[in-house]
Parts: sequence; structure tokens; C-alpha cells
Amino acid sequence: MNNMQFNKTFFLKSIVNSFNLEDFIGIEVALLGYSNSGKSSMINCITNNKKLARVSKLPGRTRTINFFSIVSDFRLLDFPGYGYSKIDHVTKKLLNKSLFFYLKNRKCLRGIVILSDIRVAIKSLDLTILRTLQHKLLPILLVLTKSDKVSKQQLTKKLLYINDILLDLNINVTVCSFSKFIKSDIFFIQNQLYKWYLLYRCM
Repeated sequence: MNNMQFNKTFFLKSIVNSFNLEDFIGIEVALLGYSNSGKSSMINCITNNKKLARVSKLPGRTRTINFFSIVSDFRLLDFPGYGYSKIDHVTKKLLNKSLFFYLKNRKCLRGIVILSDIRVAIKSLDLTILRTLQHKLLPILLVLTKSDKVSKQQLTKKLLYINDILLDLNINVTVCSFSKFIKSDIFFIQNQLYKWYLLYRCM
């Protein structure tokens, strides 16, 4: 159980890239994932606000980094979904460059949440990002979204499969499943974010 009022989260701003991002005296958590992985839906679920993050029916439409303030010194950054084939090459390259610049250089980055559709095997760019982050020793949560779309047996198999891949690659990540229809899944994400907040606030 946590005391953070996620329902008071509000949209702060959008920026087109991270290259000239101002310093922030606080804690940032980055939300990453392929297009249509469910980032906006998860934001709306954990904040209990269906209109906070726009959910588009067209994957790859979001091209900006969207900031959401949970409390004054804790905010979520929703990055554009990566891997969408219909984005032109120049734009895709710029988005990826902006993402990796942020991950490598942002001093107030204190946690990463990577979302992946449970029906799709973990992809190469997810693994590249995970490898990039290992030396930073940041807490990472890999969220397998849309778990209500598969059976319980398939869910168990997928969790074991993903954990085996990460173990073989020596990548230390917490893996969980998520469905917007399961309250315990929502509480788990909220509690993880709250733990990260307390961890770094006390440092």
C-alpha cells in the first residue's frame, strides 16, 4: 500500500526531443515501448483518469515526449513509441537518437518502465535498450501488457520465456504482466513507482 495520490497526476508539457532538456531537481521515470504497446492506457489506469494520456487508434502517431507530474518532484516521461514502420527514416532516426541521448545522459532519471505486448515476443530494440541501461544500475520494470488477451496458461509460459531470455543475457529486470481490467496489476505498478520515489528521495 502507498500514500501517493496518483489520481492528482496532471499533464505538464510536451517536447519534440531531449537534446536541450532543462535540469530537473527531482525524479524522472521514463515509459518506453513499441508503438501500440499500451503506454497511454497504463498511464490512464494508474492515475484513474481516462483522459489524461491520449489513446490513439493509430500506432506511431505520438511524436513528442509527454511529461506527467505525479507530485512536484516526481514525474513520468512518456516517450514516442518506437519501431513503427510508417514513420519516415529521418524522423525515426531522430526519435531513437533523442531517446538514447536521454537514457545515457539524464541525471535525474531514476527508473525505466518498458511496455511490451504480451502476445509479441520481446523485440530487438527492447533488448538493446535493456543492455544500454545495465551499467547505469537503474531499476527497470518490464511490463507485459494486454495480459487479458491470453489464457492463464499462455501468460505463465510467456513470463517464464521472457525471464529465461533475460537470465541468459544476464539482464536484471523485474517482469510483470498487466491488464487494465485487473486492479492488482494497477496497484503493483503504482507500488513500484512509489518505491522508486521513496528510494531516491531518501538519498
